Order: sequence, then structure tokens, then C-alpha cells
Amino acid sequence: MLLTSQIFVRGLMIAGAATSSLFTITGCATQPRGATAAPQPARPSVVGEIAVVDEEKRFVLIDLGSNLYVPTPGAAMHSTNAAGATAHLKASPEQKRPFIAADIIDGEPAVGDEVVR
Repeated sequence: MLLTSQIFVRGLMIAGAATSSLFTITGCATQPRGATAAPQPARPSVVGEIAVVDEEKRFVLIDLGSNLYVPTPGAAMHSTNAAGATAHLKASPEQKRPFIAADIIDGEPAVGDEVVR
């Protein structure tokens, strides 16, 4: 004759075996074996907007607004306007929040252009 505790333990063992076989059959993966997720392309994020352009000295002031991201000196960025024209910029060490300076590498940035990294 089986004791109540032995019956309880056997019930747990049977339930555990049934659960593990269920996971083995259905699997926990959401993708078939051997399939890998395609890498997501890096999406550009908006840093700020060009507030001042000095063509003679070839630099711009970027208004970061309330953006928490501050580019490190030397970080590559570019500006785009509504027509799709771009200019390549390089962040300089001069900063006075909410503005940072950036050197114009090439292109013709204009006031109001969106700056992305």
C-alpha cells in the first residue's frame, strides 16, 4: 500500500515528465533551428537643428534643444534639408548647452537643416 506522500511525489514526477515532453515537442524557440534574425540597419537619430552657419570660418552651431545626446568631439554627423541635400559635419569640442559647434567637412548646410548622427 502506497503512502499519501508517495502518491503525491509520483504525481509530481508524472506532471513534470509531461511538461518537459510538451516543451520538447513544441520547443521554446520562436524561429526554426538554423535560422538567424537579419541584422537591423542602424537608423539615424536626430541630434538637433542648425541654428547658425559661418561659411567663412566653415562651422555651424547646432541647437540640441532638449535632446539628451551630446556628440563627442570628432563624431561624424550630417545635416539634411527638405530637398534631401546633405552636408557632412564633424563635432568640435566647443559646447555651451543647448548649442554645440561642428566643422563643415563638405556640402552647404543651412539654418533649419536637421542634424543626424
